[in-house]
Amino acid sequence: MPDANTRKNHLPRLLLRVLIGLLFIILVWVAGSYWLLNSQWLPAHISQFEGIDIRWEQGISRHPGRWEVEGLYLAREDEALPISIEAERATLSLSLLALLRGELHIDALDAVGIRRLTVGDIALEADGELQVAETTLSRDTLAIPHVSLAITNGRLVRLSDQATLVRAINLNADASLKTITPVNVNSGELNPDLLAALSAQLHLDAQADAWDVFMPYLDALPWLTLEGRGALTGELELIAGKLRPGSELMLDAPVLRLTVDEQRLRAPTDSPRWILPDAPPPRHTATGEGQVRLAVENDQLHFSTQLADVELADTSPYAEHGELRLATQIPNKRLDLLDLPTSATLALQGDITRMDMLDRYISPGVEGQNYAGEGTEGEATEAQIAAGESSEPKGIHLSGHGQIEAAASIRQSRLYDAQLSVQAPTLAADTREFIAQGSGSLDAQLTPQEVIEATLNFTDATLHHQERLLLDEADINIVASSPQDPQTAREEASATLSWRSARLPNIDVLQPYLNAILPTPAPLQLLGGQAASHGQLTMASEQLSGEVHLAGSGLTTRWQRGEQVGTLTSDMQLFLPIQQAEVDGSALNISGTRLSWQVADADLPSERLESILVLDNGRFQRQANVPSGQFSLEGSVQRLGFLNAFLPDAHGLAIAGEGQLFAQGAFRDNRLLAPTRLRVNADQLEVSFLDYLATGRGELTAQLDSTEQAQLSLGIPRFALSHQGDDSPHLEGRHFALTTQTERFSDVLESPQPEHFITRIALPITEVPDFTRYNRYLPEGAGIRLLDGQASLESEWLLEGLNAQGEITLRAFGAELALLDQRLRGDLHLYLELTEGDLETRRFTANNSVLRLENVNRQSENGSPDAGWWVTLSMLDAQLAWQDPIRLASQLRLEMRDTGLLARLFLARARDSDWLGRLLNVHDIEGIAQLEISGEQISLRDLALTGGPLLLLSDVTLANRSANGALYARLGVFGLGVELEDSEPTLRVFQPRRWFDRWREANRSLSPNR
Repeated sequence: MPDANTRKNHLPRLLLRVLIGLLFIILVWVAGSYWLLNSQWLPAHISQFEGIDIRWEQGISRHPGRWEVEGLYLAREDEALPISIEAERATLSLSLLALLRGELHIDALDAVGIRRLTVGDIALEADGELQVAETTLSRDTLAIPHVSLAITNGRLVRLSDQATLVRAINLNADASLKTITPVNVNSGELNPDLLAALSAQLHLDAQADAWDVFMPYLDALPWLTLEGRGALTGELELIAGKLRPGSELMLDAPVLRLTVDEQRLRAPTDSPRWILPDAPPPRHTATGEGQVRLAVENDQLHFSTQLADVELADTSPYAEHGELRLATQIPNKRLDLLDLPTSATLALQGDITRMDMLDRYISPGVEGQNYAGEGTEGEATEAQIAAGESSEPKGIHLSGHGQIEAAASIRQSRLYDAQLSVQAPTLAADTREFIAQGSGSLDAQLTPQEVIEATLNFTDATLHHQERLLLDEADINIVASSPQDPQTAREEASATLSWRSARLPNIDVLQPYLNAILPTPAPLQLLGGQAASHGQLTMASEQLSGEVHLAGSGLTTRWQRGEQVGTLTSDMQLFLPIQQAEVDGSALNISGTRLSWQVADADLPSERLESILVLDNGRFQRQANVPSGQFSLEGSVQRLGFLNAFLPDAHGLAIAGEGQLFAQGAFRDNRLLAPTRLRVNADQLEVSFLDYLATGRGELTAQLDSTEQAQLSLGIPRFALSHQGDDSPHLEGRHFALTTQTERFSDVLESPQPEHFITRIALPITEVPDFTRYNRYLPEGAGIRLLDGQASLESEWLLEGLNAQGEITLRAFGAELALLDQRLRGDLHLYLELTEGDLETRRFTANNSVLRLENVNRQSENGSPDAGWWVTLSMLDAQLAWQDPIRLASQLRLEMRDTGLLARLFLARARDSDWLGRLLNVHDIEGIAQLEISGEQISLRDLALTGGPLLLLSDVTLANRSANGALYARLGVFGLGVELEDSEPTLRVFQPRRWFDRWREANRSLSPNR
């Protein structure tokens, strides 16, 4: 029993002792833990572990191994991967066994009020909670199986410069890091598999700067800059260090600025010189409301920037109300293995307000250049003006506004390819001062082969050149191609200007271009008229080629050579192929040019006469502002009168007609060079000379044999000859030839004065079907008329300046003529030798000229008793005035068969009385006389005939269709005087000689001029 009671009493005491022991132990733990947590011995002891630093301000322990501390600072100290956490409060569970082993193993850590969480150079400062579990922190081992972070109003700071990268952060994140040795002990470098041990999920909402967040990712794109601040949101999932599909980080900014620096858009080997001298490459800035997005899609890490309501500017704004997108992508890999993007694409659409900013891209070879020319400094020469040269830069220069769409691909900081499209209601393009303006479009592209191709299309457009309106109402197309490299572009760039359905308002604007290749002053002037046109011009390097078509009606042109001026109004078509032209005007090849023009036929106004010229070879040069060239042409010409500018008017030379023309030669300045040849095969050739006109099918040649020696020759195998202004039937002949030549061609170019020319004219065979046409040369009242007959004519002329000489031979067989009231029939042979002629007065010396009548018989009812009569009149000291009628004063030497015919012509009794006729018929007569033919009469004075026993003296005048005068005839001892009054004879038989002498003296005193 006592034992039982004793045991009953011992049990409470044992329990009490145990309780007291426990209380003592608790008091000791509380006191000890308080001392450990607040005396800083424990954190100092733990901080002695290698690579660990831990401290807190104060703390308590609710139970062993679990401490509640304030002002916690926990860090893993390592130069390669420092990690630290600062929290206002934290519940910390540490493994005591690990502490005994010298390791820091956190069973659990719940931190509230995160002051700072750092990883490397990045620090997160925020309000929030952090939870970690089973975490090992040591130099050799890093393991975080679970970490959870929930913060608000945080900010991300870069410790190296204290820059705030992200602010107003709201973040929820869960992560895990598998056990890993983070740093190589020997090398001190991070373990490359560190990120492979990391997995995480996070949700982010913050305010951030685009530069701070995204520019590190774009470090391999040095030409790109992002600026702007906005709301940053993100949903990221990281597995084994690699972002999972669906991960996305997005920044929305009310104002986002994207900048492209062109200076960095080139390879390191590119020339540092920019394409525009003395001007830095532009920085293009796009400003607008935008969004930046980084996301994983299709195992690619995509980066894109989108801007709305964008304004684009370089030195000043050039586009507005646009949308811009920039995108790049790289293969999605573990974060530490990612290759930074080196390529990107840009896309733009919007309103372009300043199209000149496109010049440098479609004309990469543009350079400033001045031309001094041959004139004063800074002035362009006329050839450069015609070729389109000036002090303006070369290339294509744009102006206007419209809608733009553009896309570009950039690789390795170089443009790889690009496309551009502009639709512009107002568009102007200037290339070498050819300015096309209207509504239109621009399409351009940069190919991977680094070639820029651009196409401009205009509708209802105008084309100006140096302020001259060349075309309007035109459809114009400009195609340009150029290597991107400026040095190569100057050699290989090309541009093609083409137009169709165009109107040339006034052809006079083409005159400066003609002046560039023609002598000064220009022999051809374009005065006025409209024309339709189409064609194209290609400009490559320093050369121009292409073709121009013109077609107009009522075009007025003027030909001028010295004092010779002619105006022509015609319909005209021109095909002008420009085979090659130097843009500085030094060379031009327009071989193949075809010009046709039509003028109204003077006889048939409704008909159009067409002329066509084809320039087989046309090569022109200009050196020291002096034009020169070589040419060959052929064609059909309806108006050959253009040659008259080179012919002497005083010779009466003029050419008209139509035919096939062939020409070949050269010129320098305003002078043709030898040898130059012109040939015309004329279907209808008209040649005026003196007062005559020869027509027929023939050939004309003109040639320059030396610098000063030129000659024009023409021949008409079968021709018709007429006196100008004469309606009589034309003469017909063969082998007409005319040659005019000069030894002073340079003077002729100034003015074709007659003293510079020698002209030869030959009419070797001419048939006169109507002999009566020559009545025009005889005084109408003289009583001598040609009645009938045919004749042949031969003539040669030599005209030297205003001096002339020639020979005329006229033969008529069986010609009939009337002498007063008598009719004669016979053969006539007239030879005129004309010398010392004056073309102004048409007066000649006709010495040695001869008129011979043969086989003459007087037509009568009694037969022909005078058959076979002949007479020869040789002119001595003769002066001839070539007029209508002619005027002639000459001393004659006469020879005739007999006097019978003359007696019967003037004496009716001799005609009626056979014995008297036989008495007055004396053979072998010779004599002299003074002949004068004026416009009204024919007079034969001082006539003295002798033959055998006969002496005949006479003065006779034929006028008013009658004969007046007197004669004295002595036959042996028999003498007789006859006075003629109005062709009525009165015989004087009493002292006939005395009577005759008195009659002659009396009549000469009354008419002293005779």
